[in-house]
Amino acid sequence: MRELDSLALTSDEIKSLRADISSSLAIIRGNRDEKEMPTLRFLRYRVKKGDSFWTLLSATSQNIDTIISINSITSPQDMDPGKELYIPNMRGIAYQVRSGDTLASISRATGIREKYIAQCNRVRTAETRYLFIPAAAISSTERALFLGTAFANPLQDSLKTSGFGMRRDPFNNAMDFHRGIDLACPVNTTVGASRAGKIVYAGFYGGYGLLVIMQHAYDYYSYYGHLNRVLAPVGTEVAAGEPIALSGNSGRTTGPHLHFEVRKGPRPVNPGLLLENH
Repeated sequence: MRELDSLALTSDEIKSLRADISSSLAIIRGNRDEKEMPTLRFLRYRVKKGDSFWTLLSATSQNIDTIISINSITSPQDMDPGKELYIPNMRGIAYQVRSGDTLASISRATGIREKYIAQCNRVRTAETRYLFIPAAAISSTERALFLGTAFANPLQDSLKTSGFGMRRDPFNNAMDFHRGIDLACPVNTTVGASRAGKIVYAGFYGGYGLLVIMQHAYDYYSYYGHLNRVLAPVGTEVAAGEPIALSGNSGRTTGPHLHFEVRKGPRPVNPGLLLENH
């Protein structure tokens, strides 16, 4: 895979990338001969200072679905300098093959004709771990999760007192990474589910004190720490906004507040982007 050195629109690689994207979309949408499709290839791009997710899309003619699916990006802010991204010369998504999958079943699930999936990946069967599904899209829910519009403030009224990222630890003054945000609130303030999901943990956990963890679609989790009381036991399916706990001052705290985290698998996502007006 060749590495892109810049996002300059004059780059021959960028021009070729754009041409392949346009061509592959036209072929698939027009149900043309699959052998007309360009050969699937990936460019490797190293994020530089000043780059943004949106400038990358603009420069390459790619779309949100493709870049986040191929690179497992959790939010538009997940663009730290030095990060390596893979940019395919087609729009589409990475599909993890499951037991029992066939090219026909994958075609039905993604809405892309089997002949294009087979041609793009140079396969005749689904006997591989991943496939690239050209012109396919992620779900609207997964896109909303990425854009930060699928989670809501777990408190009806709050003031953010500590943000996401590096900060000075209030106990020892050392620099430390804060995986979530802190929302000041009186003890016994009702905490609502930030998104519909399932309670998968409720109990005391280290510095979190009394903690509730919810599991959501697409491997997202939300954490609610320093609680005083749990209202929804483990295994409960909870609707968005439904009370799950009462806030408190348990665990490692300097005063009553709610510690709120969002994670994509094990990776923390900045929930402060969801609560920027607070």
